[in-house]
Amino acid sequence: MTTSPSANLEKQHAALWLIGSDMPGLLRLGAEFVRNHNGNIDKDIADKFGESAVVFMSVTADPKDIEQMDKDKGSLKDASGCGVVFQPMQEPTVPEGYQPDLYGFDIVTDDKAGLIAEISEIVDQFGMLIVGHTGERRVVPGPRPLIQGGQKFIVMLPGEFDYAGFNQKLGDIVKNHNGQTVTPLRVVPGLLWWW
Repeated sequence: MTTSPSANLEKQHAALWLIGSDMPGLLRLGAEFVRNHNGNIDKDIADKFGESAVVFMSVTADPKDIEQMDKDKGSLKDASGCGVVFQPMQEPTVPEGYQPDLYGFDIVTDDKAGLIAEISEIVDQFGMLIVGHTGERRVVPGPRPLIQGGQKFIVMLPGEFDYAGFNQKLGDIVKNHNGQTVTPLRVVPGLLWWW
């Protein structure tokens, strides 16, 4: 295995989760924790479920600052009263037999139960490895509001890959769900560009 060419050796990624009772300022506590450790938030998600909340942050910082965040995560737990998980990450490696570049595609369709499973099934059929995925449901206002699902995938392709076959199958899913391909399968310069 080799390191992906998108790897930035000066920075390291980590994932931070806060899970527990919702409270005013929960997102701020997580953001201040990252800022106070010289980190940058690349992506965050905050959701409320009843009286509980989940905050997720994808973080980038110097390796020494990631290490310090990992050591200091108990202070965030004390301040928030939440369960805190901090996971330092490594850059993606390229398994033998796979192309070294990362590829991505982005679609928007009518939302449907099982849509992500349907898309990930064709990803699997074509031997692709999912490096990153984000999906989101949104309501499009109008006389008859629509519920749509947006899906972004970052993948690694096997050395031999049927681009036309994959694009045809993905296009069929998009068409069957009244959607559009926002970004067709193409090389992306790295995870941060995509999100």
